[in-house]
Amino acid sequence: MSEFVKAEIAKPNPKTTIKSYRSFGYNLSTAIADIIDNSISASADEICIEYKWNGQDSFISVSDNGTGMNKDELVLAMTPGCKDPEEVRTEKDLGRFGMGLKTASFSQCKRLTCITKRENYAIIKRCWDIDFINAENEWQLLDYVSDDSFLEKLKKQKSGTLVLWEKLDRIIGNAESINESVKNAFYQEMINVKHHLSLVFHKFIESKRVKIFFQNEVIEPYNPFLLNLNPKPEMGLPESFGNVEITYFILPHMSEIGKSDYENSGGSLGWFQEQGFYIYRGERLLVAGDWLGLQKKRDYSKLARIAVNFTNENDFNWHLDIKKSTAIPPIEIRKELDRIARMAIMKSAKIYNWRGQKTISESGESNLEPLWTDDKTRNGIKKYQINRKHPIIKLLLEENSKLFGKVLKLLEDNVPIELILSNQNEDPAFHELEKQSEIPSQELINLAVELYNINVSQGIPNELASQQIMSAVPFSLYPLINEYLK
Repeated sequence: MSEFVKAEIAKPNPKTTIKSYRSFGYNLSTAIADIIDNSISASADEICIEYKWNGQDSFISVSDNGTGMNKDELVLAMTPGCKDPEEVRTEKDLGRFGMGLKTASFSQCKRLTCITKRENYAIIKRCWDIDFINAENEWQLLDYVSDDSFLEKLKKQKSGTLVLWEKLDRIIGNAESINESVKNAFYQEMINVKHHLSLVFHKFIESKRVKIFFQNEVIEPYNPFLLNLNPKPEMGLPESFGNVEITYFILPHMSEIGKSDYENSGGSLGWFQEQGFYIYRGERLLVAGDWLGLQKKRDYSKLARIAVNFTNENDFNWHLDIKKSTAIPPIEIRKELDRIARMAIMKSAKIYNWRGQKTISESGESNLEPLWTDDKTRNGIKKYQINRKHPIIKLLLEENSKLFGKVLKLLEDNVPIELILSNQNEDPAFHELEKQSEIPSQELINLAVELYNINVSQGIPNELASQQIMSAVPFSLYPLINEYLK
């Protein structure tokens, strides 16, 4: 190393560095899940998510009864990049990059406070305030908490940690507490968080390793393989490839389980969207309902779901990202995944094509706003209706409710059901419902931007305005559209 000549020390600018930390692509659900990862790694078996709406003074907190930290550990935890990604982790450690606490928090708020207590030690606290950092132009931690009531919560415990998010600018913006639009959007986002956590941590909840409380209510697990159905799903024999275990599940046909169970077990997106691979790292779900580019989502393959679990020793082989929301299988595993996928799809198609002449509606609870819904008349006749809550339809009705309402009724009364059934009976794979292109049309992009601008003009924060657009069909099918909503 003698040939190297030292020059200047180039410290990163705090303001621009924080901007990059705030742009990792978290949403509220994935950000909170990342905080919970830290709690589980700290041996917590009870985790509490609490929140309060109060306009710009709203907050979200995640507390646990884990081991807590001493002062040096707390300062280290609050330091960006505090761990070496290549460091050997314990089997239950759900972290990797030493960035999650900071990047997840900064993606949602401008003030992060971490309060912690190690057994037989006093409570300590540290705070990052982005406004303070920008004003001082220095990475200056604060010994600060906005309200002592957050300290009282930990005083009742032997040990634990509380992560507090305030100045929720990405969710609340500058909205006042009386702004009903933003308030309702905030509550809806928190409901989405609850559904997300019930899926991502379902194995921890099911095995009673962890209880997660949501506003003092225990979150029930959502197992995507629907093992509680009657009849039970068909389960393939687990196959192991090194530290990777793969098991396929074939769900029973919808006609066998009844309408109620079918709608209640569809998850937030419905059976069609939730087919495919479920990638777990140490039993923590990373990717849900994705064929990883190996297959396409088809109607006759929607009974196939495949669990893939790898240990944290395989992080780099799977190209795990900081958000822990994407994972790319290694080349040597892709061939086996494709083989198992084809086998599962073949089994799904066999059941679906044999029993699938009559399908049951997928209009159960969903975070997505579909264009069409269905219902039965008093005479038991199925009628199909255009969803008045869809953002496009809602906007047009507000502009000309009388004329546009008549047009909607005309369309609903003339759905070509006979033609659809004829095509479906001729070839069950005829209606695959797969998107035709990865790239949205310019017309669809322009429409999304127009709706986004209307939301923003009503006082909804930019981040939340885009999330509301992207939660509606067909915008939800094209993630690229989100890049235009800024």
